[in-house]
Amino acid sequence: MNTNRRRWMQLAALGSPGVLIGGCWQRSHDATYGDTGASPSEALPVVATTGMIADMVRSIGGDAVQLTQLIPAGVDPHLYKPIRDDVVAIVHSKIVFYNGLKLEGRMSDVLGAGSKSQRVHVALSDALDPSSLIGESSSQAVDPHIWMDVSMWSKTIGSIRDTLGGVLVHHRERLDRAAGELIEQLEALDRYGKEAIGRIPKPQRILISSHDAFQYFGRRYGLRVEGVQGISTASEAGLQRIPELIELIRENSVPAVFKESSVAGKMIDAVIEGAASRRIELRVGKELYSDALGPVGSGAETYIGMMKHNFDAVAEALSGGRATR
Repeated sequence: MNTNRRRWMQLAALGSPGVLIGGCWQRSHDATYGDTGASPSEALPVVATTGMIADMVRSIGGDAVQLTQLIPAGVDPHLYKPIRDDVVAIVHSKIVFYNGLKLEGRMSDVLGAGSKSQRVHVALSDALDPSSLIGESSSQAVDPHIWMDVSMWSKTIGSIRDTLGGVLVHHRERLDRAAGELIEQLEALDRYGKEAIGRIPKPQRILISSHDAFQYFGRRYGLRVEGVQGISTASEAGLQRIPELIELIRENSVPAVFKESSVAGKMIDAVIEGAASRRIELRVGKELYSDALGPVGSGAETYIGMMKHNFDAVAEALSGGRATR
C-alpha cells in the first residue's frame, strides 16, 4: 500500500473529508524547476532530516521533488550520527529542510556541508512565533518537539510551500493546492486529538514517558506531561526522577506509563519496578511515536498516522480503554 493510500485511509478513520494529496501530482513532460537550468524531466533534489518533515515535503511536493530522508524511521534524531551518504545527498540537493532548535544536534556540521550558494537551508521551527516555544528551565534549552502540537506543525506548511515554489515556479498553483489540502487534513487531525484526549477523566490526564518529548502535546491537548529524561535523549536521566515519578503515580492513581519507539525503555522499566516494590499497580500503554515515524506497515509511517496512533494510545491507556472510538 503506497503512502498516499495510507494517508487517505487514516483520514477516513478520522471522519475527515481529506483529499488524496498525491493525486494532483501527475507531473507533465514540460515540468521545470524554473531558472535553475535543470532538465525538464528531472525532479528537484530535496533533503529532509526527519520522517515527520519528509512526509510533509512529500505531501506538498509530490513527484516534482526527488526526496531524500536522512534519519531513518525509528531512529532517535538527538543521537543520530550522519554517514557519508548524508553528506553526498546534501551536497547534491537544492533545498534542505530540517527541524532546528538543536533537534539534529549531531548533524550541524553535515547540514552545512559544501557551498550553500546553490542550496537553500530551511529550519521549519523558524516559521513559528518564538513566544509559542517551550523552554526547559533546568538547561535553558528550547524544546524542539514542535510536531507534537498539530496546530503548530501546520504553521510550517507555508514555509515548505513557499520554498519549493521559489524554485518550482511552474508548479506554484499545484503547490498551493496541495498545501491547502494538507492544512485541512491537519485541522481535522487536531480536532480528533482534542476529542480523544478530552474523553480521559481529568484526574488521569498525566502522561509519563521515557523522555520529555510531549510538552507541546500536553499543552495543546490538556495533559500534564512528565519525562524520565529531559527534552534531549542525550541528557542524563537523574536518578531522583524515578522516586519522584513513582510518588506522582501514587498520589494521582496514574494507571499507565509509556515507552517510546525511538528511545530505550529501561528508564520506564525502572519506574515500573519501583512502583511494583511499593505495591502500586501500573501498566505500560501502547508504545508512542515521539521523535520518529513508524516503519512501513505500522500505521504510523506518516505524520497523520503517527499522531492518530499517539492520541488513541494515550486515550486508551489513561482511561482504561474507554476513550477511543
